[in-house]
Amino acid sequence: MAAAFSLATRVTLNNGLTMPQIQLGVYLMSGSEASTAVKHALDAGYRAIDSAQMYHNERDVGHAILDYLKTHPDLKREDIHYTTKLASNSTYDRARASIKKSVKECGLGYIDLFLLHSPYGGKQARLESWRAVEDAIQDGEVRIGGVSNFGEKH
Repeated sequence: MAAAFSLATRVTLNNGLTMPQIQLGVYLMSGSEASTAVKHALDAGYRAIDSAQMYHNERDVGHAILDYLKTHPDLKREDIHYTTKLASNSTYDRARASIKKSVKECGLGYIDLFLLHSPYGGKQARLESWRAVEDAIQDGEVRIGGVSNFGEKH
């Protein structure tokens, strides 16, 4: 018999880490909307939130997660998966600084999944941005790296 599926059901990735299969996306939500949505989603059983630098709500989402954890001592930071995305591919130094800014903005100590939001910027920018993600993983700022909105040709 198959295991029961829930909002907290996790998938194991190739690197051995796990992440929830379903995430609440906070695209087009203002700071207060995002905070409220995160609280209600966590109350409903979600254990993953998807944000992005371009959404301008990383701080509010991170603070909402931290506030939730304070009032739910049975949960730990590692129980709530936080995803965010790079606004644009650029040079290594800009991407690296942008990742560091996201870590600081959300206030969660680290980012579970950091994605290159799109393939724009050209091959060199994608490669340099990806190298910045790899270094952020090495430095413990990010746990998992990935891409979003990429096609086969990228």
